[in-house]
Amino acid sequence: MVKKLILVRHGKARGTGPGESDFDRELTDSARSVLASVDGFMRSFYLLDAHSASHATIWSSPAVRARQTADEVDRTLGGDHDVVLVDSLWEQDEDTFISQIAATDADCLIAVGHIPFMNNVISRISGVDLALKPGGIASIDLDDSGVAGALEWFVQGPVVD
Repeated sequence: MVKKLILVRHGKARGTGPGESDFDRELTDSARSVLASVDGFMRSFYLLDAHSASHATIWSSPAVRARQTADEVDRTLGGDHDVVLVDSLWEQDEDTFISQIAATDADCLIAVGHIPFMNNVISRISGVDLALKPGGIASIDLDDSGVAGALEWFVQGPVVD
């Protein structure tokens, strides 16, 4: 059962152009640069203990911008984590996602997704209302049920031009 759940809103994405789908939007170049910098995920994930960082499981929405953000998370944590694509993160299916959390045996689960889904899940699990900006992160210590817990820390996403 997951002991620590870390929810990450994907970084700032490009707008959609004619004929482009929302699913295929990529991170902006400046978002990629900032997330990879000391002011980005290095600053945020410094708060994560070494055991959790090295034993984390990373889930991502299959949308391009979320996968790119998950890859930045992986690089920040040392680059040896597999990123698992989880449809409930794209579909914003809270019930399925929370069931999946309860069913996994990861000590630390990092999930990269979208709003309003991430904000809703934080509120539902911890009772705390947050509004994650792009690249924002919330860490929740889960109780024995695996579906409720307490907000441990929160870092708003970095400023991106």
